[in-house]
This record gives sequence, C-alpha cells and structure tokens, in this order.
Amino acid sequence: MNHRQIETFYWAARLGSFAQAALRLNATQSAVSMRIQELEARIGVPLFDRSQRTARLTSQGALLMPHAEEILLASDRFLHAVAEKEEIVGYIKLGVAEIVALTWLPALIRFVRQTYPRLQLELEVSLSHLIEEKLYAGSLDVAFAACEMPQSRFASNPIEMIQFAWMCAPELPTVPEVLTPQRLSELPVIATSREWQFRGSTLSWLTTNDVHFRNLTICNTFRTAASLAIAGLGLAYLPEQLYREEMETGRLRRLSSDPEPSPLQIYSIRPLSGSTPTHLLLEKAAEAVLASQANNRGEIKRPSTSSTETL
Repeated sequence: MNHRQIETFYWAARLGSFAQAALRLNATQSAVSMRIQELEARIGVPLFDRSQRTARLTSQGALLMPHAEEILLASDRFLHAVAEKEEIVGYIKLGVAEIVALTWLPALIRFVRQTYPRLQLELEVSLSHLIEEKLYAGSLDVAFAACEMPQSRFASNPIEMIQFAWMCAPELPTVPEVLTPQRLSELPVIATSREWQFRGSTLSWLTTNDVHFRNLTICNTFRTAASLAIAGLGLAYLPEQLYREEMETGRLRRLSSDPEPSPLQIYSIRPLSGSTPTHLLLEKAAEAVLASQANNRGEIKRPSTSSTETL
C-alpha cells in the first residue's frame, strides 16, 4: 500500500469515475484500475461496487474514505512545511553573552543552517550589560543573555540556568574554606565587569551582603579571568560547566560560599516593537537545541523564572 494507491482511491470515489480520476491524476484509466485492484488486494476488501457503471463505494470503501482523506491532508501539510522552511528568508542581528558563545551557540548555528538555509545571522558576542544597552538602542533584533528587561518593551523567555562559582588556584594564600562576603571584599578578585554591571542574583548577593571589591582586576572574557585565576592572581566567578576539567585536575579550586549565589538565568530577549515571526522562530530553534543537549545528557530541561541576572 502506497500513497499513490490511496490518492487514486480517494479521487475515484470523490469524482465517481475511474476515467475522471485518471484525468485528475494525469494517468491512464488502466493505471487507475490497476492501483485500485492492488489496494483492494492489500487490504483484503472490495472498495468499489463494480456492478454499477459509476465508481460507487462499497460499505467498506465508504468506511475507509475519511481515513484516505486524512492521509492526503497530512501529506499536504508535510509538503507545505517543507516549502515553508525553504521560504524563510531573513537577516537577524543576534547578541549573545559569552557563556552562550562558549557552550551551545555552535549547535544553534548548525541547526539554523540545516533547517533554515536562507536565514542569515549577524553575531555580536559581548557582556550582558553591553547587550542590554544595544537592545535598548534597537541595534539588536534578538539576544540570548542574562539581561533583565522591562516587560512593557521586551519579550523575555527563560531558556537556561547556569551554575557559577568562585574559583581560585589551590595554592592561593589566605583563601578560606568557606568564602563569606566580608572575606571576599578583602581578597584579590578578577571580574569580567565592574560591580554595578552585574545583574539579578549576582548583584543582589553583592549588594545585600555589602561587598565592595578593594583589589579588583577587570577583564572582559571568562577565558582571561580563568587564566589569571589559574596563575594565582585572584578569585574569579566562573561557570562550572566550562571549568570542570580544571577543577578535577587541581588547576582550579571551587570555593564554597556562605550564602551560595543563585544560578545565572539566560533569557531569549526580543523587542515587542518590530518583532517578527522569524525572531520567534530563532528563539524556538534555541529551545530545541538546548532540549536536545539536555536529552543527550539525560537531563530534563526546566527553565526557571525565579531570577534574572547579567554578567
């Protein structure tokens, strides 16, 4: 049983004639008769009453007619979806935080290229507070970052949570077993931003506990911060998933904090004004990539909406 046989059965019944079905399908009448016979042989019941001059359905044929129509409609939807994929043409200015660029951005770009080959992305990798400024200025269409944006102007959808921790070289002197806010203020710190440029739970942890860095080195990438921390030059606030190997091999030491900072929430962000279906499509693509990666790790991905933050 194949699609062509079902299509032939449907049109012969719909038009009431094998000859009319042949014209509709651009086939010969003998080809139509052969397909109907093959389908009847396959399912084991007669579909048409051949004692009549017209193509009248048997009771079994009438019972199967709605199912044949459903199959053909599903086929049309399938082909339409393929056509829609090819028709998606666009140019999106996408801002991503460094943590996104270092983790799942390559998988997202691969997914977009394979699924929507005519959709072009212009990427800007930056710190979240700079992405936030560009979103306000209207120079980015979509962003994947940890920015907290007003709901009156932006649609923000939580898509991922990332655990950060304070880390340092094992041999760094005078670092306690449990890092308190007061003790952190006294230690050399390597940060990707100034204190006021943090957001959400990170900023809350600093401000609530009255943390003011007295010995601060600022760089603009996690990689640089990690390298300086490994060199023993201070503490760095780093994503755990990127530096597990360094922790396992003893190049970095994860510090316990009291209280522990909350995970970083990554959002898909797009302006409400001027947003297009293509922008939403990119957001859904990111969700699909993250869900696939979580599934490969055996995790259940449940984005949290409890905190909003920026590094």
